[in-house]
Amino acid sequence: MLFAVGSTHFLVGAMAATWPELAPAAMRSGATQGRIFFTGSIFFTSAAWLQWLEALNGNVATAFEKLPHRWRWFGFRPRDLGYLACTVQLLGTILFNVDTADAMQTGLSSRQQDLLVWTPNMLGSLCFLVASYLAYAEVSHGAASFAPRSISWWIAIVNLAGSMAFQLSALESFAGAGPAQPEAAFDATLFTALGAGGFLVGAYLLIPELFDTD
Repeated sequence: MLFAVGSTHFLVGAMAATWPELAPAAMRSGATQGRIFFTGSIFFTSAAWLQWLEALNGNVATAFEKLPHRWRWFGFRPRDLGYLACTVQLLGTILFNVDTADAMQTGLSSRQQDLLVWTPNMLGSLCFLVASYLAYAEVSHGAASFAPRSISWWIAIVNLAGSMAFQLSALESFAGAGPAQPEAAFDATLFTALGAGGFLVGAYLLIPELFDTD
């Protein structure tokens, strides 16, 4: 649910930035959109932290049936592919916290924008891409697979597609020293919207997967 809420924030913010003429007047300002993205990144980090705890502690579905449950709050499982995917994704969400917080600052030069906003955005997107592929490899039990009847496979696929879109958005959002390019800005927000849409679908599919006994 936290992933779904975070994805919705990114989707709404990105669509308002891509098509401001269709957005409500209150959402057309960059400051409002920045707050929407930052709030979404907090939900992403919260969800990623819970997912990391689950990967660290194993099956926690019945954790509260027999209390007290001995939780592991810290640990390292380098041979567990799911744990590695969750760890890299958690790092990516923290980088998005930094990225979206810095993006709310005003008066940044192009150099400052590239350092404070673009760099954590690029690194965070790369973390998401690596984490999504690791999750896909875990579901596939190898480098690749095709299992359209598996909910877990679809979750991995749409999250991987969303991560690719986020990576393309980061590439398009590099400011550089030259004048701003409206086309690049449009592409960056469009890919952000597409990526957020993919993450939203993946987050929703986690719900039927939770109740899937096959």
